[in-house]
Amino acid sequence: MDDRSKLFLIITQAGIIVLLLTYIVVFPDYSGKIREMEEEIENLQTLNAECINRNDSLAVQLQKMRIENAVPPFLDKHQLEYLNKQGLSNPVEDIRTDLVANPDLIGRPAVLGGKMGFYFRDGIHLLNHRWVFAYYEDGHVEGAMLLRYEIADDGTLSWEVLDEAAPAK
Repeated sequence: MDDRSKLFLIITQAGIIVLLLTYIVVFPDYSGKIREMEEEIENLQTLNAECINRNDSLAVQLQKMRIENAVPPFLDKHQLEYLNKQGLSNPVEDIRTDLVANPDLIGRPAVLGGKMGFYFRDGIHLLNHRWVFAYYEDGHVEGAMLLRYEIADDGTLSWEVLDEAAPAK
């Protein structure tokens, strides 16, 4: 090997050493930081799952409270007695149940694969012995309607939509 080749080899090796030292200084070991970040991501995912579970649990409790505490504000004792005489043993629940079973009364079409219905029993308000105000939705859009109901001799209900409106935007 001549002097020129040796010099080239020494310069090349020196360059590699300089590059390695530069790499070590400029790019320190990030494996520890990566490990910390992965642990933090795992902790955040666990916290997120806990928050979702808690939110779901609170939503169930809220809905249960709405149903249990839903008191028809406008029916008085005389109207309840009248409805009992018409054949409804539990007028509030009987009327709500019948309306829930009749989503075809809703005139608005559902969107995005939803299905219109009276999904929240506490959104069905008995105003008196003839009228009901009810909210409906399909999971994407909602509305409300005023209905009249009549009770046949056999205790079945018939419905008439008096007015229907989507909420104001």
